[in-house]
Amino acid sequence: MTAATALALAALTSCSVGSGGTAETSPDPAPQQSVDPALRVTDPRDLTGVQDACTLLNPEQRTRLGAGDAEFTTTTNEYGNSTCEIFGDAFNAAVDIDTNHGGITNLNSKKDNFDSFTPTEVAGYPAAELNAESTACKVSVGVADDQSIEVDFSKNSGGSPEMNDPCGYAKTITNELLVNIPK
Repeated sequence: MTAATALALAALTSCSVGSGGTAETSPDPAPQQSVDPALRVTDPRDLTGVQDACTLLNPEQRTRLGAGDAEFTTTTNEYGNSTCEIFGDAFNAAVDIDTNHGGITNLNSKKDNFDSFTPTEVAGYPAAELNAESTACKVSVGVADDQSIEVDFSKNSGGSPEMNDPCGYAKTITNELLVNIPK
């Protein structure tokens, strides 16, 4: 009797009421946020297996970015994923992986919480520039419909002329990261 009741309850909860009258099932009991079609990722990457965000930049990329002599430290971020903190003479940056909070669609739904929020694109992926200032900028990029990577860039003294555009340089770092994120 208990098994039959549980089965009937499961059947009732998997149905949705709507004009089509069709049943929809979801393998995940957690509510899913629908993805804004304008923010849909057409060539998704998968960050779920990346345990150390610092591994997303190889030595050649670090040198190319002007961080060859920088200190790289791995920590755990507020999302429960890996963060790579980069401390160098020319700039500091944090690379945050987020596989738990709905990607760029979720971020877009909270755009009013930021001092500035500018939709953009990085290498064909939907992105946003957040809290841009004259020497700092955070860029968040949706690498899958439910995953994102953020680069929080802050320019120090010196560095290359490209670093004078903090959002542009955060995008440059992100372009390098994208090459190494698995598909």
